[in-house]
Amino acid sequence: MGALNATIVVVNSARSRLLGAAGVVFLFLGATATYAAPAAGQIDSTFAPLGTDNTINVVVPQPDGKVIVAGRFATANGLPLNRIARFNNDGSLDGSFNPGAGPDGDIFAAVLQPDQRIIVAGRFTMFNGFPHNRIARLNPDGSVDSSFGFTNGINNTPFALALQSDGRILVGGQFTAVDLVQRFNLARLNSDGTVDLTFDPGNGPNDTVNAIAIQPDGGILIGGNFVAVNGFARGGIARVLGDGSLDPTFDPGVGTGGNVFALALQLNGQIVIGGRFVQYAGINRTFIARVNGDGSLDLGFNPVPDNWVQALASQANGLILVGGFFTDINGFARNRVARLNNDGSVDGSFDPGSGFLGSLTNDATQVRSIALQRFDRVVAGGVFTSYNGAPLDNVVRLFAGAAALQNISARAHIFIGERVLIGGFILEGAENKKVLIRGIGPSLAAFGIAAPLADPTLELRDHTGALIASNDNWKDTQQSAIIGTGLPPTNDLESAILVSLAPGAYTALLQGKGMSTGTGLVEIYDVDQSVNAELTNLSARGFVGVGDNVLIGGTIIRGFFSTPARILVRAIGPTLIPPGVTMPLLDPTLSLFDANGNVIATNDNWRDSQQAEIIATGLAPGDNRESAILALLLPGSYTAIVAGKGSATGVALVEFYNLL
Repeated sequence: MGALNATIVVVNSARSRLLGAAGVVFLFLGATATYAAPAAGQIDSTFAPLGTDNTINVVVPQPDGKVIVAGRFATANGLPLNRIARFNNDGSLDGSFNPGAGPDGDIFAAVLQPDQRIIVAGRFTMFNGFPHNRIARLNPDGSVDSSFGFTNGINNTPFALALQSDGRILVGGQFTAVDLVQRFNLARLNSDGTVDLTFDPGNGPNDTVNAIAIQPDGGILIGGNFVAVNGFARGGIARVLGDGSLDPTFDPGVGTGGNVFALALQLNGQIVIGGRFVQYAGINRTFIARVNGDGSLDLGFNPVPDNWVQALASQANGLILVGGFFTDINGFARNRVARLNNDGSVDGSFDPGSGFLGSLTNDATQVRSIALQRFDRVVAGGVFTSYNGAPLDNVVRLFAGAAALQNISARAHIFIGERVLIGGFILEGAENKKVLIRGIGPSLAAFGIAAPLADPTLELRDHTGALIASNDNWKDTQQSAIIGTGLPPTNDLESAILVSLAPGAYTALLQGKGMSTGTGLVEIYDVDQSVNAELTNLSARGFVGVGDNVLIGGTIIRGFFSTPARILVRAIGPTLIPPGVTMPLLDPTLSLFDANGNVIATNDNWRDSQQAEIIATGLAPGDNRESAILALLLPGSYTAIVAGKGSATGVALVEFYNLL
């Protein structure tokens, strides 16, 4: 069929009747069942560890849904595990991860490499009986990676790690030498753990580095207790270049005067900083601030927590998760965790209830680490014994309340061969997800479609093309289960498949029985939004004609009404040639509309606007004539129309990506 990875459904409809066409695209979901997303801040009860007996300093979610925790503890889930453990997606201990005796001192920082090896740093000199001065790398099974490291290690405590895209590792802390090479509180290691001599910060920061963040352009931000870097005034925050030298274009001056514990990068280039400070460059800022790309203060961002901020995480939609010692922000009760809107106001949709309380030790209740996990999850670790009244020892996973793709609908005149209607989707995550796929034809007549597909048939295939399921008339199989979703087709000749799928790429093909033709609608619904998996790409492919036969793709975004999703919409034509499409649309144009038919954006060639932002997603179209629109979209219904420039015709692909 020439289908790409998660191909998209092509819809042909009259541009002059846009609202009617959009109504058809969205008709069936809006008229029947909807599925409420779990509330932001709600506990994810599918992750139920017993926790640890002491402090968790760092949480590191893995792409497979597992969670690494490290800190000061001696047991996890009641079993002896010294300072590092890994939980499965359900909170049980991962028995395949065995660090042995673990480290002989606390772990303060950890990063996960793409190959699933784990670098840890802290106040230890041994790891599972092997000499490792304050830094080590573990294999995915928890064993020590003997190929990483150096003889003399780090001569004092590291508190921060960051992994560059080239595999080199930045280390910050309170030290003066790394493997006997002079490095003051900041160093970079090669991927094998040896000191990178091309990175030399000179006299470096004059005090502890607590946090490191790497910007998309390679700039290296550091936060800590320092007031100078290599002799230049830099209070609490600074930026260094790839060779370790100070970046003079980022100048906070006296900044916070030190005591920065956390950094978070936002997509617009701004940086959120958290710590124990009360001013920035002489202007009142209490424990949290936001700075611009040149180090100047963002004067419009001024939340006021009543105590230290120790952890930050920035979501793609601009919302900011905050953790620490505080119990109040801006007059709102928020016990040790909160979420802020992009302007610094408290996000009321993220409600932690009574928040974090209690402690198993003499340490005060606190959140020390917050990390985003894919598919609408947030993992937090620290010192606590409950969250919103539920007993939880030092680790919890919450729902982020992020907007997500719930449905794609695409309508087209269905022919034969490569001009059938194809709907595709990519499912990512750690669990299986239940999906309903529908093929609609006869019931379109009620909405003014003159020649609907009289008897649609539906096939579901995996990424290899292997058939998973097929259906002609939906009542033939799964009748009661499909009715149970609240989304049964309204005509017995229409098709439906309800299936639980593992993460992967899938394609749904809608055709006419006996090679018949006519207008059909293919729909893909996420009917199980509580599991740790999500539709991250929805797409449709079909023939783009002229007049009434442009290609229309519709999607529904679900979520809390004020929480937008960052969505990339693409119209693809020329790059369909290598997969085998013989008549691609050579110059597609793209228009994006809301549910009321208002134009959100249009694009002809994707480099004409938003070029840098689209490239940064890693999903830039492969041909300059193809189209793309990047937008923050609130929950609701949206329609994308693909047409040929100059009334050209051919096969095209429309895609919706949720950029998590």
